[in-house]
Amino acid sequence: MLLTKQKIKKLISSKITELKPNEIPHFNKIKNIKIATNRIIKAIQNNEKITVVGDYDVDGVTALTIVNQFFKKLNYPIQIIIPDRFNDGYGLTPKLIEKINCDVLITVDNGISSYEAAILCKQRQIDLIITDHHTPIYPLPEAYTIINPKQKEETFPFTEICGAEVAWYLCASINKSLETNIDMKDFLDYLVLAIIADVMPLTHINRILVKMGLSKLSKSNKPFAIILREFFNKTYFKSEDIAFNIAPRINSAGRMAHANLAFNFLNSENLEEARKHFYQLNKINEIRKETEKNITQICIENNQNTNFIIAVGNFHEGVIGIVASRLVHHYKLPAIVFSDKGEILKGSGRSLGDVNLYQLIDSCREYTLGFGGHKLACGLSISKKNLNNFIKKISLETSKLPKEYFYLDEFILGELSLIECDFELLEILENFEPYGEGNPRPKFKAIVKIENIKNLKDNHYKLIISQNGIYKEGIIFNYDGKFKDECEIIFTLHKNEFNGNINIQLLIDKIKF
Repeated sequence: MLLTKQKIKKLISSKITELKPNEIPHFNKIKNIKIATNRIIKAIQNNEKITVVGDYDVDGVTALTIVNQFFKKLNYPIQIIIPDRFNDGYGLTPKLIEKINCDVLITVDNGISSYEAAILCKQRQIDLIITDHHTPIYPLPEAYTIINPKQKEETFPFTEICGAEVAWYLCASINKSLETNIDMKDFLDYLVLAIIADVMPLTHINRILVKMGLSKLSKSNKPFAIILREFFNKTYFKSEDIAFNIAPRINSAGRMAHANLAFNFLNSENLEEARKHFYQLNKINEIRKETEKNITQICIENNQNTNFIIAVGNFHEGVIGIVASRLVHHYKLPAIVFSDKGEILKGSGRSLGDVNLYQLIDSCREYTLGFGGHKLACGLSISKKNLNNFIKKISLETSKLPKEYFYLDEFILGELSLIECDFELLEILENFEPYGEGNPRPKFKAIVKIENIKNLKDNHYKLIISQNGIYKEGIIFNYDGKFKDECEIIFTLHKNEFNGNINIQLLIDKIKF
């Protein structure tokens, strides 16, 4: 049955939970937040030294930025530390503790598996406050207190929030207790980057924060936001702009060099500084893309696995997570890519559908040196001598899962006539933005004729397609160039703006014969 505009509206609205700004859950609902707040306020009152340690991805760097900017507004100095991926490893490690001298140590977007570091903090009489969102492994580290919406007996109504959101809530709690009246909405242009980059489901609290954050980012007078609008020639950002253009550039620093560059960009105090940092990020991102492309090709050429993709090699540690994601989309299977570090293999994994990667790795914990993450993404390390046993066990556990778990949610609503592809439908679809994880942009299918083909560059094609006398412009990227007169297309609707002209364009995802 063909879709109509009203049917499309009804189908999408039935899948969305929409909160109003005044319905955003209060910070007091988060377990242990009052304990953390009171300790931090005591530190401020006693002029104690506060150090904050974050992760090197977008979520971690953004969380650090929010905390940094918040304490600047308080006019209280804090120390910010971002581990070096290659020398320090992930998160709060004993090696990192050796470099730190403080009274209160706060983690953002990490720490839930920092057992040894927590013991060292206790020995050195450092009060450790862990704020994280990754899945806890019990027993928890021996910290002063832990804020994590996924821990047991949590009272916060929505667990799928990122590390930057947890940090934002902690700052909101401090703000309220100190009665400093800092406007917490002023941080939403940072927060939106983290929610989208960390692939949080765009439902419940995430949806309203992203909507507010996109609006804030598009108007923000902060140097980093002005440079983003300048570089991408945008007056308004959509979630896809962050996911595919902005986040990869910010992430590239921690992957290929040091995340301090990304942190400095987000915290730039003037346009010249922000522009310089961003162009450095852009250059690093180009290197990242080429490195990732080469490793992905090697993994595909050498793959011999059947139900769980495992790749091992002398790979650049900074891109193995992205390569794993590429392999998931290529094979429609979960994947882990290991970087060979001699006797130790450091891995990054990605999953799909209802295949819980965290649980799969947990079932093989006897062969790991450590792991952490959540359902769709995990990091781990294993001894090389345990690799074969690990592969056998995780393949066995994966084989027990139902076939319907292995899906990539494309959210194809149904068949749509080209006559329906107009500005009215585009407006309906725009009303349900932002799109992303948990609310994917709707795709449609249609049987069409290809009337004209224009090869743009790099395997990108512009098409003129027709159906019952209705003609539309379509574009498909990274396509092999095989066409037939009549075919089925899977597509989304796109507003194409060029030289002041606006027209409807079909972004074609797949062509089937």
